[in-house]
Amino acid sequence: MDGAPREMPEPQPLPPYRDPRAALLEALPALNPPARMSVTDAAERYMRVKVGGQWQDFDRNLTPYMIEPSDMMASRKYMGLAFCGPSQSGKTQMLQSTAAYIAVCHPGRTAIFQMTRDAASEYSQEKIGPMIRNSPELRSRLANVKGADNIFEKKFKGGMRLTINWPTITQFSSATIRTVLQTDYDHFEDSIGGEGDGYTLGKQRTKTEGSLGMCAVESTPGRPIIVENWKPTTIHEAPPVSGGVLALYNEGTRARFYWTCPTCEEMFEPRFDLLKYDAALQPAEAAENVYMGCPKNGCVINHTQKYALNLGGQWLHESRCGQKAVPIGHPDIRPTDMVSYWMNGVVAYFENWATLVANIETAKRHFAKTDSEDKLISATNTGLGEPYLPRAMAEDGEITMEALKGNLKDWPRGVAPEWTRCITIGIDVQDNRFPVGVMAWGEDGECALIDRFDLHTPPTGAPGADNRMLMPPKYIEDWEVLPELMDRVWPVQGTEYGLKAISIGYDFHGSPGVSDRAESFWRARRKIDGEGRWFAIRGHGGFKTGGRVWYAPPQGGHGGKKARHMMLLNVATDKMKDVLCAALLREEGGAGAMHLSRWMLEDGDDQLKEFTAERRGPKGWEKRAGMPRNENIDLAGYARAVLIHQGYEGIDYAAPPVWAVLGPDNALAVLMGDEPENSLSPKPAAKPKPKKMKWLDR
Repeated sequence: MDGAPREMPEPQPLPPYRDPRAALLEALPALNPPARMSVTDAAERYMRVKVGGQWQDFDRNLTPYMIEPSDMMASRKYMGLAFCGPSQSGKTQMLQSTAAYIAVCHPGRTAIFQMTRDAASEYSQEKIGPMIRNSPELRSRLANVKGADNIFEKKFKGGMRLTINWPTITQFSSATIRTVLQTDYDHFEDSIGGEGDGYTLGKQRTKTEGSLGMCAVESTPGRPIIVENWKPTTIHEAPPVSGGVLALYNEGTRARFYWTCPTCEEMFEPRFDLLKYDAALQPAEAAENVYMGCPKNGCVINHTQKYALNLGGQWLHESRCGQKAVPIGHPDIRPTDMVSYWMNGVVAYFENWATLVANIETAKRHFAKTDSEDKLISATNTGLGEPYLPRAMAEDGEITMEALKGNLKDWPRGVAPEWTRCITIGIDVQDNRFPVGVMAWGEDGECALIDRFDLHTPPTGAPGADNRMLMPPKYIEDWEVLPELMDRVWPVQGTEYGLKAISIGYDFHGSPGVSDRAESFWRARRKIDGEGRWFAIRGHGGFKTGGRVWYAPPQGGHGGKKARHMMLLNVATDKMKDVLCAALLREEGGAGAMHLSRWMLEDGDDQLKEFTAERRGPKGWEKRAGMPRNENIDLAGYARAVLIHQGYEGIDYAAPPVWAVLGPDNALAVLMGDEPENSLSPKPAAKPKPKKMKWLDR
């Protein structure tokens, strides 16, 4: 303003010129032709792996069955690869070997897909990152640029860019990727963003790379068999499943791993069903003397011979006609652009036959006791590398009216069997009623539906009670018809006492207003009856939940809704219905059986028909056409869920908790008066024995 000259800032020195030789040296690897080296050779030369807590050079001899699948990752003939096998068999290591090979020998855009973002982050930090840091050659290949070593992206000299992704349509869109690797594939959604499965979307990303492109998936089988009496039409065909890695396997060359018997020198495929042991013994005892019988001549093969048999083993693929087994590269190999492999758990280096036997037999006993197939499914899928046929999907596993009527008991309504140790109640919430189901429980999961009724009449004093039916979604006052159920005493057959319910579970969801009323009721009853008596239940469909029952607060509020500060008893409804189906089909009774009685036919067969209202499909239980009500299924699930949460499945019957004692010393036992034995509303004796319960002390 005053005309004085403005001071100019001091010029800053320019950054020093970069030595062109260094820049050229870093760029030259991109111009190198692919090294004439297999994926396995590259892994042995350049990669280190963690074995037994120690980092050491990769050794192909630990998992020789992974050599061919790994080397086929660099195939110019096949555009896809599928590998199905048990957990801890080296499947995921195959993907890491491929990434190391590409980084050093043939740089190119590569993406590894994990099942979720969290899984991708953990995989990067626990597997990929440590592998690079502990492998000198790979570490030296990291690019000297900012952001070259992030959680979800690794950049290497020569143009190799490795990303760690998860299956969303965004991650699969608008990108050219030479090599797409997908791990734990059976946990991916069937259709990602409604645009297709992971393999199809991944293969599309590699399309412009021509014969250099490769889309590979690996997984333990996690999809159920959908046809019970299926018989293979070719020597290596896998059972029909609802998508996943085995469905892809059937599209490929269908390779199985073969051993040569050390005694008779005949080749055969080692499988779990060839293991010999005494299943009548306890699992640990049965596992002690397990051996494999050669299917050709009955030769005895011991577990100690597995390592040598693996070293001499060979992958054989189906021929064009499907009736012969041929090695890779054979001119008669099954024509397809995908090479595929399926390996049984008895081959896996990190798995012991005794452990496999013990796990399977333990799971079978758990199923017999609880009707829960969770452990059996897990042991079959992850231990054996085989798909599982759910009991409810078997032809003889369907619940039919004929089967139910043929197994009805002549037990009186409202009366618990003499073997009853506790009672639970399930309550559904409808617009104009509360459906109620009462379950009596004995040892090892044996149970009986002892009563089933609907509550229709509002309590005295509720708004407009004289001129309407119950309206649970609208009136919190209507929920006051429920507390009486906690005080009701159910007579025990042939005794002078009855039992109160240990816990009651009711539906948390329904028409608008139900959840708000359910929360208010939960808070009120918690103050009166204490913790562990009333449970608001939220169902979750599908089979991807970790367990059948878990107690947790609801997710925080969103979409303008406030968060609920309460606890919900979450139930995996499809898993629980599998349990119910198995229980109803135990005609012989005993452990795990669920009994129904003839009183259910007093007013027709609608009550019984509710148990047939749904059928098991590949993705879960579905309503049958023409079946308007299925409340008995839900009520039985609620009643079982609260008991599982109380710790029922882990009871030591030699020293049971006070609420599971058999007889009048049960903490919930009440001496009966002169009421009829089958009274639906028995009254407690004038002076019942005092019992102090600690509901959280299980």
